[in-house]
This record gives sequence, C-alpha cells and structure tokens, in this order.
Amino acid sequence: MLLLVLALPGYVYHRALARHVPGRVYTAFQELVSILFASVVVDVVVVAALEAGSRLDLWFSPSFRALVGRPQAYATVHFDAVAVWGAVAMAIACALAYAAGAGRWSKSLPRTVRQRWDDRARRLEPQISSWWLLFREHPDAEVYVGCVLEDGTYLAGVLHSYSRVPMEHGDRELTLRGDILYRPPGETEASVLPQVNAVAVSARRLSFLTVSYLPRETAEPSPPLPPSSPDPIADPEPLPVPAQGDSS
Repeated sequence: MLLLVLALPGYVYHRALARHVPGRVYTAFQELVSILFASVVVDVVVVAALEAGSRLDLWFSPSFRALVGRPQAYATVHFDAVAVWGAVAMAIACALAYAAGAGRWSKSLPRTVRQRWDDRARRLEPQISSWWLLFREHPDAEVYVGCVLEDGTYLAGVLHSYSRVPMEHGDRELTLRGDILYRPPGETEASVLPQVNAVAVSARRLSFLTVSYLPRETAEPSPPLPPSSPDPIADPEPLPVPAQGDSS
C-alpha cells in the first residue's frame, strides 16, 4: 500500500505527459522504473519543501526520525496531524507531477531555448511519428491537410485528429473536418463535398499528403489549391525559351 501511494505522483506525471507527446512503446520494466523514478524525484522535492517550511515555523511537519524509529507509538499519539500532513503532501506531489508532465511550463521558456529543445527532440527521439512532427510543427497555426490516395483521389480539409502510435503502419487513421475538398481519380477539378463535415483517411490508402499552416485568427481560411493533376509529372512546366541572340 505504501509503495502504491508513493508511486502515485509518478503515475500522474506519465498520464499527463501522454496527453501531449507521441505514443511510446515501453517494456513493463521500463515503464515501472520510469514511474518510480518520477515518483521519487517529486516526493523528495515536496518533502524537502515541507520540511524547510517546518523548520521556519510556517507549518507542522512530523518528526521523521521518531516516525521511522517508533512508527506505531508516534503515529498513535500524532495520528490526526500525521494523516492530514500526509494527505496534503500527497496532493501537492500529485499536483506538481501533473504540472511537470503537462508541459505548460515550457511556454514560459525563451523562444531560442524552446527551439533548441524541439530540435533536439526531433533529432534524438527514436519513437516520433512523421505525422506528429508535421502536424505539431506550428502549434499556433491551423493545419490544413491534403491527401492523395493510391488511386489518384484527392481529399483535403482541416486536421481534426490523427493517430499517435509510434509505429508507422497502415492501420493508422487521420480525420479531416470543415469543407472537405474532393477530386475524383483522373479529374483535374476539385469541389467541396455537399453536406459532408468530416472524413476519415486510412494510412494504408495514402500515397502522400501535403500540410499547410494557416493563421488561426482567420475566420474561414481559404484552403490551398489541390494539384491540378494526380500525376505531377504528366504536366511538366515548360522551360523558358532564350531570347534571340542570347548565347546562354
């Protein structure tokens, strides 16, 4: 019971971290060690802070020496105080673990520091999906995604959700919302699908996708135009003709 209680801040930290990082594949041993390590760090910080406040006569703190040496006798005499102190310490530890895992503190860092942090994670993190990198490159922008399927079909819309699993396989999906732009295979003109507000696209059917970052302050951003041909090599851009007398 004591081990589970002391490991609770580490569990809270990992749950908060999982909300804004790509999915990762851990062994049971790695996950257990990671949770215990985070719990030990948070618990030590909280206990040290509460003990420092107690030495300054700001609040009550139990005598850890007496609690370890004579736990039954000390807890019996000071049961209410120890119980309240333990509950408050655990609540503070869980709140601190959630704040650390949520990552909102990173927004207060200087822009150069955050840029170096993101660049380092992009280079060294072995389990980051390419979707994750593209879709979160500019968190303050609206992500507009164009999808070209294997048969030449083109679909485009504002990104709604996407799979965060680290393994890039065909079972992943992404969903688009808003005005869904559609171009049938072999056609050159795209149009908005009537009475359609969202669409799901399987990674198994994707040939490639394009990503555009649009400003969020625009009420209805104008979507980028789709490719005019399913095959970009079919209509090559003509080379400029040199002027007469131009030796180049």
